[in-house]
Amino acid sequence: MDEVRAEKYLSYCFYLARLGSGSVSPNPKVGAVLVYQDRIIGEGYHQQFGGPHAEVLAIDSVRPEDKHLISQSTLIVSLEPCNHYGKTGPCTEFILKNHIPELVFSTLDPNPLMSGKSIHLLKANGVNTNGPYLEQDGQELIREYSCGIKNQRPYVILKFAQTADYFLGASDEQTKISSFASDICAHRWRAEVDAIVVGKNTVLIDNPTLNSRHWNGKNPIRIVLARFGMEQRSHLNVFNLEAPSFDLSDLGLGEFYTANQLLSKLYEKKIGIVLVEGGAKTLKFFYESGLWDEARIITNTELKIGKGISAPSIRGQLVKTVTLNKDTIHYIAKNSDY
Repeated sequence: MDEVRAEKYLSYCFYLARLGSGSVSPNPKVGAVLVYQDRIIGEGYHQQFGGPHAEVLAIDSVRPEDKHLISQSTLIVSLEPCNHYGKTGPCTEFILKNHIPELVFSTLDPNPLMSGKSIHLLKANGVNTNGPYLEQDGQELIREYSCGIKNQRPYVILKFAQTADYFLGASDEQTKISSFASDICAHRWRAEVDAIVVGKNTVLIDNPTLNSRHWNGKNPIRIVLARFGMEQRSHLNVFNLEAPSFDLSDLGLGEFYTANQLLSKLYEKKIGIVLVEGGAKTLKFFYESGLWDEARIITNTELKIGKGISAPSIRGQLVKTVTLNKDTIHYIAKNSDY
């Protein structure tokens, strides 16, 4: 398959892969299509952690009347197929079993168990392999997964809302800053991550539920950087039964701990993406540790309160800016390989 056609189908694979956001972490998002003479006869994406991979779903989705075309088709996938036994069998084995003659891929798997080994295996068994194509886009798609593989910690997103004069809110009281449109956006982010991290003051002052009620998606795990007894928990929304909740005692952490120790505990629990929602001390804790990857800052461009809790000043690469009503959302990456 020529490069132009390969990139066209890979762009669709990226779209499919993103449909798995919020469901596959700490595994990567992956999309795949099976193409016969410029006709997609099968498609799939990784839908659930521990579930079938995109390649398997794409091949299995082929209609009965097209099954005979599988051995004459090209499999196009956003990420190098797996070649090891995990929660599922190797996709390379499934590809060879179905006698697929050609593979197109976007990027290699950063997992040392993989890292090009699948491509070499398929080539050795007569499969014509082409790639990488649109490699930067393919790597961006799996940036959270790559962070886990390379750093053995979750991908960390800092998120907060600030006033036009750069305050998180008034001291010791709840301050509503973002619009409802931004709230919907933020709840989508919650549904796309594995866990939310907040500090003690946020829990005591705001008594948040930290769920995804304004978006049709799962509720994240709630992580509270404090210790609460059973009596206290009964009065706090963050410890309701809508989703699992852990405090420092549950995580086995003492009074003093580092961001690296905290993130290691979360990674042990298969948490691949965390959203740090506040408050100021918690945001500062992560930012100053250097253990963050991305920031999403909602600014109410009209609201000024004159004094209060100062918002953190985040330095990084501005990736994009979105406007929602009176709010401006800045997406900032720590590194240029966002």
